[in-house]
Amino acid sequence: MTGLQTLNGSRRLSSAPTYGDPFTFIARDVDRMIGSIFGHHATPSKASTEGGDVAENWLSPRIDVFDAEDHIELSAELPGVEQDDVDVSVLDGVLTITGEKKSTRESAEGARVVERSFGSFKRSFRLNDTIDAENITASFKNGVLLLTLPKVAEQKPEPRKIAISG
Repeated sequence: MTGLQTLNGSRRLSSAPTYGDPFTFIARDVDRMIGSIFGHHATPSKASTEGGDVAENWLSPRIDVFDAEDHIELSAELPGVEQDDVDVSVLDGVLTITGEKKSTRESAEGARVVERSFGSFKRSFRLNDTIDAENITASFKNGVLLLTLPKVAEQKPEPRKIAISG
């Protein structure tokens, strides 16, 4: 088979890097950037830890964060994941996205090359005080989870007139 070479007993495309998964470092850096947007450090996902399994690295959803005037939009790419297999929750100021990408085959018997990953994933983010956690909304379309995190309306202090007695 041309284009394949054996690395550590497994078959991979010859163009695949032999020095490890470069996305591990990228995922860690993205977690840090997202954490800085929310005002706290993001809880690291399994993929962002240096000892993580290669399959876990691919399953960690990639996140985009957009900061609008009255809300923050967080979108997660979840290709091949069904909407019913995704769960979003908020507990004690931590937003957590969990889910599972299931295999379409019952067994791997006869497989020559398997590059797609299957299994569970989890990403968590600590929310700061500017997010209204009670009104977060979520939608799922074409393998993309879109979360809208509304910001708390700023209360502008009004000067209060104090009566002077005397």
